[in-house]
Amino acid sequence: MVGGNMFEISKYKDSNVKLCIRLPESIDNDLRKIAIKENMSYNNVLVSCVKYALDNMNLEPYKNVELSDRTTKKSNK
Repeated sequence: MVGGNMFEISKYKDSNVKLCIRLPESIDNDLRKIAIKENMSYNNVLVSCVKYALDNMNLEPYKNVELSDRTTKKSNK
C-alpha cells in the first residue's frame, strides 16, 4: 500500500458523462488486466482510479475554478 488510503474498486452506477480519452498503451493494458481479474467493467476500474487519485490530492487550489458549459463550443477567435 502506498499512501494512507487503501485503493478499492467500486461499482459506479451514476457514471453518465461520456468522454473520449487517450491513454498510454501500458496504462490501458494494466486497467484491462485489473478489470478482468476483478471481474469489473473497464469503466468502473478507470473511475475508481480517478476517484482514488482525486481523494488523495489537495484540491484546495482548484475550488474556485469556474467550469464552462460542456455544450458550448469555444470559438477560435
